[in-house]
Amino acid sequence: MFLTVLPAFSYAQIDTTQHILKIQDLFSLAKAHSKELGISNEAIGISKKQTEIAKAERLPEVEAGLKYGYLSDAFVWDHTLSNRERAAIPHISTDFSIEASQILYKGNAITNNIKKSELAEQLAQLNYDQDTQDILFLLAGKYFDLYRSYNQQKVYRQNIELAKKRLDNIRKLRTEGMVTQNDIVRSELQLTNLQTELEDVGNDITIINRELCTVLGFPLDTKLQVDSTLDSAGQQSAGFGNILAEASATNPAIKASTVKELMADRDIAIAKAARRPVISLYAGDALSRPFLYSLPPMDIYMSFFQAGIKINYNISSLYHAKHHIDLARLEYGRQQKATELVREKTDLAVHQAFVKWEEAKSDYAAYEKSFDLANDNYRIVESKYYNQFAVLTDILDASTAKLNAGLALSNAKANILFRWYQLQKAVGKL
Repeated sequence: MFLTVLPAFSYAQIDTTQHILKIQDLFSLAKAHSKELGISNEAIGISKKQTEIAKAERLPEVEAGLKYGYLSDAFVWDHTLSNRERAAIPHISTDFSIEASQILYKGNAITNNIKKSELAEQLAQLNYDQDTQDILFLLAGKYFDLYRSYNQQKVYRQNIELAKKRLDNIRKLRTEGMVTQNDIVRSELQLTNLQTELEDVGNDITIINRELCTVLGFPLDTKLQVDSTLDSAGQQSAGFGNILAEASATNPAIKASTVKELMADRDIAIAKAARRPVISLYAGDALSRPFLYSLPPMDIYMSFFQAGIKINYNISSLYHAKHHIDLARLEYGRQQKATELVREKTDLAVHQAFVKWEEAKSDYAAYEKSFDLANDNYRIVESKYYNQFAVLTDILDASTAKLNAGLALSNAKANILFRWYQLQKAVGKL
């Protein structure tokens, strides 16, 4: 699914070797070129056009007609239908008419339809905002995977360099007869394992890098680098109450459900309008031939103008409209409950994201301390080993603990960023 988010587009000016990709640039590219967002944006345009159509109902209706044809002679019978006579009629028939009407009152149905269409515009925009949040968070997840993998690569390289130096020292100790050949073999085995794990991380980077290059339209040989200033992101303090209040005001899902509630309320008013009469003005003119209101009919044109006020009332609405009104009220009640449910889910999502964010910061502080302790422990054990106060197993264990602490710390950094942006998505601020 991820690889279909955005279409490919070319960047001739971008360095085909390396490119530092800031997360805000990532978001800008997504907003500008996402196919899904393009479809959502089309929905906004459609809703605006529907509002224009609804407003056009306020304009007068004007109709014009033209008929040209053939008339046969007329036949007449007496009251017993036994005697028939032919009456000659001019055979060419021409009729031209024009009529205009303007609705004055329709139970506010037109106004309510316009208001509903304007609410539909807001809903389309909010759906676009929600789609944007989903796509940006999806991209952010890939971006932080790349960030995490680069940090892991750095940790593995540092530990490999340390393992190589340690192996050189052990070989020197071997020439002096202070350690056994088994120490060298086990150290070489550990170095090989570290190099294999480094290669695995490098493959992960290659995969994620190619995904992002494909999605964002960079040349496939571009090596994307994450923004180094990310290390300080997500460390700020924020009160849960303020964040929750902000989510209630800005979350697109809550706002969209509220708009649907307002639309359902308009549907009630529209359903009630069916019980109201329709009052309109009308005016028209007609020109026709032949003149059939004389005996014999005459081949002449006749014109007449009419204007007035017209009132229509659908009597069947007295029993039909009730069901539509009841249905609209049920829909309104259902939407009120749906809005309440969306608010509850948003509150839970914000609370969960906030707790996980605080947890990630706490974990980072703990892993940072563990990393320092693991480094101190390694230095102590290494010194003991070279002075024959510790065996190889001790230094290998200390090395493994140092590696794990470094990896845990790098993962904790990425987790803080991920949890922070997860919180922003829950609030609706990506």
